[in-house]
Amino acid sequence: MKTVWTGLLAMAGTLCAAAALAAPLKLTPANPQPSNPKAGLAVKYAWAGDPPAKIQSIDTAKQMVRSAKPGQPLRGLDYRDTDEGDPVLTFNKAFNVAADIRGYIRFDAPGIYELETWSNDGIDARIGGQQVGYFKERQPCDANQRVEVEVPKAGWYDLQIVYFQKYSTSCLMMKWGKKGGKMQWVPNNVFGY
Repeated sequence: MKTVWTGLLAMAGTLCAAAALAAPLKLTPANPQPSNPKAGLAVKYAWAGDPPAKIQSIDTAKQMVRSAKPGQPLRGLDYRDTDEGDPVLTFNKAFNVAADIRGYIRFDAPGIYELETWSNDGIDARIGGQQVGYFKERQPCDANQRVEVEVPKAGWYDLQIVYFQKYSTSCLMMKWGKKGGKMQWVPNNVFGY
């Protein structure tokens, strides 16, 4: 039995080391590059009705947004934790909201960046063809995971997010920074649609 545990511990250590050494996710620039995008992000909303809660996971949200309706554009990804009962993002409801967010994010310099999405509740965030944020179910406003991405050149990169808010409070935010540098909230002026 001791040999089995030793083997399992060695395997776990190897997997952790491999994950730590994993190459950054390589982002693909938008093609064609948008010439003069509007500020912010486009969003479509789907609503599952008043509580009790109806959205249990990001999978449900993805199904809901197939029939979503356009909403007022987002200013960016700067939606701090709300008070309970406050509207979700730019939608006029506070609970059981799914959002399909589309647009671009601009990186002004190539390099290795760290990205970190924050959400309450679930999120599936993708930039330049790579998943950069994911949380399947419900959570309070908190960081999801930090990922390293390689930005091959300055410019605009496609951004797609499916997000849901079940009940209580809501938030949707993102941090970034050059690898090894200080993480900061992503400013709204780098988003366009």
